[in-house]
Amino acid sequence: MTTQIWICLGIFLFMILGYVFTDKLRTTSGVVATCVFCLVAFSGLLAPKDVLAVMSNANIPLIVCMFVVAAGFNRTQAVHKLSGLVYKVSGGNFKTALCGYLVLTFVLTQFIPSPMAVFAIIAPMAAAMCDESGVSPSKAMFPIALVVVGTCVVTPIGSGAVTFATQNGYLESYGYTDYEMQLLDPFKGRILASLFIVAYAMFIAPKFCPDQPSVPITMGASKKSEGKQVPQLSPVREFLGYFIFIATTAALIFQKQLGFASWQIALAGATLTVACGVLNPQEAVKAVPIRIVMLILAALSLGSAMVACGLGDLIGGAIANMLGDTKNGYVIGAVFFVIPFILTQFMQNQSVSNIFIPVLILTCKSLGCNPIGPLVLLQAATLTAFMTPMATPAIPVVMEYGGYNVKDLLKMGWLPSILIAVISVVSVMTIFPAY
Repeated sequence: MTTQIWICLGIFLFMILGYVFTDKLRTTSGVVATCVFCLVAFSGLLAPKDVLAVMSNANIPLIVCMFVVAAGFNRTQAVHKLSGLVYKVSGGNFKTALCGYLVLTFVLTQFIPSPMAVFAIIAPMAAAMCDESGVSPSKAMFPIALVVVGTCVVTPIGSGAVTFATQNGYLESYGYTDYEMQLLDPFKGRILASLFIVAYAMFIAPKFCPDQPSVPITMGASKKSEGKQVPQLSPVREFLGYFIFIATTAALIFQKQLGFASWQIALAGATLTVACGVLNPQEAVKAVPIRIVMLILAALSLGSAMVACGLGDLIGGAIANMLGDTKNGYVIGAVFFVIPFILTQFMQNQSVSNIFIPVLILTCKSLGCNPIGPLVLLQAATLTAFMTPMATPAIPVVMEYGGYNVKDLLKMGWLPSILIAVISVVSVMTIFPAY
């Protein structure tokens, strides 16, 4: 291995240990993340222009702006009116109300291909629902996160409708045209695991969630729980708060048709929120989660470094050698789900996908097996990341709303991870046999 690979491994271990032992180190995950970002920036693993490219990642403005939009909506009375309505409809039953929000979350994830954006829409209402029910948000936020992350774009709607074409392009690029993915193949392969995730989030996940936050909740705290009397907005600004939030959500759903990127839509919503007086400038600045931004920058920069130095290719090559000449389709499927799934907890999902797609196709080509099942599993694995704050930009936000630390994520995440892996591999490789 090269010196750069060893340096990258060292920074990676520093990040993991730093997150796990923040309390003993008397620091915060934000400080650890900032150190990781600086180490990557000055280690030579990435060129300065590539470090700047990480800082300009589209997820950063999307997250910042969606927090401002969500804060504006939370500033209105709508969140508490909606949560009160849900509370009444559910008869004051927290479990019933949570199930309603989880179904709504699943529906939104099929239209909005951004777990972060969907969570920003649902979380304020769910936090208010918890306040109405007298239950800690720590009981609700991780179940919502499971559905937000694990069921993203399962159905052939919106961006999910082009998955098959993208995969066929990869197969053609690597000269393996004996097989062709169909429009409904990703849906058929992922729907069973997705329905399981929703059911698990409803009935099992809350049992593994802490009864009270492990760390102070910094996002979504209700006005009542904060003990502060915040003056109500004027009727005009109250209406504008509703309108901007609904318009932003609708625009995110139809972004492909509108021809705008998600971050552009979020930027417009955040700008209107402040310009129309729903939030004043001080409230808007306070809504920006700097610690979360640093966690995401650390994950993106280290993930890019792992690709740039060759560590990702090294892992991919080891997998190809490990498979050898196996003819067991379930083994092939398991390898191309489990290992990318683990890596996606620490690397940006697109980076993991870029590493494994050529390895997967060329391995299947050499074995003469059907690559459709493994390709579906690879997509599912890289879209199902919820066990660490580096997994996806949505998870640091979930941690803030639920008051979770890294130990909580591991405690809540290990069982669904195992079950999702088993269900995904068995169902997909049964539907799409390797031979």
